[in-house]
Amino acid sequence: EASAEGQLKKVKTSYDISFPSAMLWGVLGCCASFAISIAQERETGTLVRLQVAPISRFQILLGKSLACFVTVIGVIVVLTTIGYFLGMRPVSFPKLVVATLSVAGCFVGIMMTMSTLGKSVKAVSSTGWAVNMVMAMFGGAMIPVMFMPEIIRRLSAASPVTWAINAIEGAIWRDFSWIQMAFPCGILLALGGLGLLLGLSNLLRSQ
Repeated sequence: EASAEGQLKKVKTSYDISFPSAMLWGVLGCCASFAISIAQERETGTLVRLQVAPISRFQILLGKSLACFVTVIGVIVVLTTIGYFLGMRPVSFPKLVVATLSVAGCFVGIMMTMSTLGKSVKAVSSTGWAVNMVMAMFGGAMIPVMFMPEIIRRLSAASPVTWAINAIEGAIWRDFSWIQMAFPCGILLALGGLGLLLGLSNLLRSQ
């Protein structure tokens, strides 16, 4: 059933609802932190000094992206482990792995673009968290999308958080098929690739 009541029939514990949202708050925190660190290194000239090393600017930024990617995965793994001990039982761990990789890929791209939203650390921090709050608000990290008014549910499709929670819930309690998982995961990877290209392009051009 597509209604909230129909969806809730699949929920085995309240942690099935709360932990995907908690995971996204952790992911958003990683995203903002890495974006701010890149802005700080750019502002203090660290990125310029790193160019003296025998590595390219692209490799430096790729290293930042990889660090963010691994950290996001770590956040989701830790919270999944905590949730498991509290009674959360994902219906499919392979699908949860795919969802986790897709979420990490998406928010690495968002992080890279977010790091170019201002010329100073303060500007990136304030703008980045403003963007995060809007994505969280419309994406279901505060209130599950299924409980939102119809007009807000439609608007929530514009938030990457919506698709991230949808993918994670698909593996934890919604029991998505692989075809159903492909849709949110595909959107996440597309958004991540777009964000990564845009962010890298802006950062390389600014140096």
